[in-house]
Amino acid sequence: MDILEFRTQYIDNLRFKAEHEGSEPETQFINQALEDLEAIGELKDPIPMSVEMKGRRGRIMAFDAYAYDDADASLVLIASDFSNERERMLSLTNSRIIELSTRMRNFLDEAVNGSISDYCDDSDEAIDIAKEFKKYIGKGLINTEIMRFKFYILSDSTLSKQVKSVAQEDFLERPVELNVWTIERFFQTFASNSSEIIEFDTSEFGCAGIQCLKADLGNADSYDSYLGIVPGEFLAKLYLKYGSKLLQGNIRAFLSVRGNVNKGIRRTIMEQPHKFFTYNNGIAIVARSVAFSPDGTKIVHFKDPQIINGGQTTASLANAIIRKEAKNGMENIFVPMKLTVLNVENDMSEEEIDKYNDITKTISQCANSQNAVSAADFFSNHPFHVMMEKLSDKVLAPPVDGNPVQTKWFYERSRGKWEQEQMKLTPTQRKKYCDMHPKSQVIKKEKLAKCLNTLAMNPHQVCQSSAINFSRFAEQIEKIYSESRDSINEEYFKKAICSVIIFDKLDTLVNKSSWYPKGGNKAQIVPYAIAKLMSLLPKDKDLDWKAIWQKQNLFPVLAKELLAIAYCSHIYLMDQAGGGLVRTISRNIGTWTGFQKVKYVLSDEFVASLVSLSETKAIEAAAKRAHRFNSDIDQSVEIFKLGENYWRRIYTALKKDDLLSSGDLSFINSIANYIGKNSLPTSAQCKRLVKIVTKAEDKGFIMPNE
Repeated sequence: MDILEFRTQYIDNLRFKAEHEGSEPETQFINQALEDLEAIGELKDPIPMSVEMKGRRGRIMAFDAYAYDDADASLVLIASDFSNERERMLSLTNSRIIELSTRMRNFLDEAVNGSISDYCDDSDEAIDIAKEFKKYIGKGLINTEIMRFKFYILSDSTLSKQVKSVAQEDFLERPVELNVWTIERFFQTFASNSSEIIEFDTSEFGCAGIQCLKADLGNADSYDSYLGIVPGEFLAKLYLKYGSKLLQGNIRAFLSVRGNVNKGIRRTIMEQPHKFFTYNNGIAIVARSVAFSPDGTKIVHFKDPQIINGGQTTASLANAIIRKEAKNGMENIFVPMKLTVLNVENDMSEEEIDKYNDITKTISQCANSQNAVSAADFFSNHPFHVMMEKLSDKVLAPPVDGNPVQTKWFYERSRGKWEQEQMKLTPTQRKKYCDMHPKSQVIKKEKLAKCLNTLAMNPHQVCQSSAINFSRFAEQIEKIYSESRDSINEEYFKKAICSVIIFDKLDTLVNKSSWYPKGGNKAQIVPYAIAKLMSLLPKDKDLDWKAIWQKQNLFPVLAKELLAIAYCSHIYLMDQAGGGLVRTISRNIGTWTGFQKVKYVLSDEFVASLVSLSETKAIEAAAKRAHRFNSDIDQSVEIFKLGENYWRRIYTALKKDDLLSSGDLSFINSIANYIGKNSLPTSAQCKRLVKIVTKAEDKGFIMPNE
């Protein structure tokens, strides 16, 4: 697939969704681009909201979405440049970039220094947004929540070759970063197996190199470890240029540069910069590769460095430059650094990505961080996703809408995998692939978390940022996985898909409703409505999940009931917001608790469509037993495949170390004998063997590779 094919497919998908949902292709483009950029950690919880108005002297003030990034205390404005041209490729010119970025600046300028209400109706939501921006920006650089601005331009055109630089002047005494995402950049990031990485020479930031000492760990691992001393000014300038992109993705979503820790760091910077190295815990970095000075004593080049611990330290140094707080200069500020280099020069394979994630996860969990990072924060690497990916490839969805063939729902465990699977296919093969795996049936991890957490009646969490909801969802799945992983089976997968169907279909119905205002709050209305419905189900009844799965759609009675509750949700949320922002109040548990108390009586017609809860539980129990049986078989096969000699070696090693009882050792020896007779171990034998191995590992034994 080349960029022209990618663009054609991309535009066709946008047009199809727009027609299907009764919206505009540009609306779909903005939503899709925001979703994609959030998935890779480029944006955090972006809010689509198109604003365009004329201000004083006829200047245009406009943007199409906004977001905040607590990791570097930035306010993000996003503008769309959408042509909807399918047949020909247009260019995004320098003048158009200036035009769009100026419109975003104009809105911020009016919000802080003027009055947006002078140029729109009193009911316009832009007034509330302007007030929010002004509140966060504050007065001056001390009492402020915003330390930098980021402007994004999203375009379905290619970048003109005449565009040489997109550097921006400071605005309101703060640095401004401009990011341009054109169709080719989306293609390179999502359709290929490559991803954007940060790469630089230290000399670009006025640093001759980072002094370091290699740690001789005496192991055979492919990665290297170093201890180093980083100049504070170099680290600050690095952060001023790259911002939160320097922070490892899993950490970025949960880090805020605000908090008590900064007071201590700031005081040291201002009053005792020469003691910064002594007082500070330092930073931990993982990089793909590095290059050294000719004498081998300094690191002079970094490829894909990610700060996995010490984000607050880094951000505070950068903010000291912005606020001009380093009155004694930064020449004497140095930061301890622990560096892990993976020695990966080229694009990483899935195996290498998993290794990278494991290393960053372990270091982040073990490091002494001011912001504790829980296991749930690393849920993106959980075996649950591997299981869901396997199930998505196994379970066939029934043919619907006149389609003669069955299809599959594609669970996208890793970013851009749906596109990557098509890269080497011929046009004929690609069509066949897309017929089997329609784009509309691609599910991202974050989307599944949103839909299932809605079913679990936690709409206030769903209305939080995608990352926060993902973390809350992780807690549920971790409990299920640890207590009853056999529950994650084909029936679970089908019900998960049904939750996505319910969410998406109601979203479409709300969008087409006469009572729903343009640019309304369906992102909050939908989860509140679904959760309300689930809370009202009689204790002995359940939704007809089988009917939803077979139709791959809402049955009419369910659709009618959900839409009625959605209208109630709309009225309730608007009333609770009291003229403020619905998305803000929707995140409070009190808002959800209040909505649960709002009286609503399910229609007799809908109640009659419900099935017995005991019937649902019986189906789930049968699926659990079947999955357990298949898992037992798989486990027996894996133990058998390791072979007689492998288990003999384990027996000998454990006997030598005297770690286990004679009974446990005898059992391992009997397993070796059993396999030697070409017999498959039973389920009971496998369970006991796993318990014995776990016991040995807990005592420090390391199981050898095959």
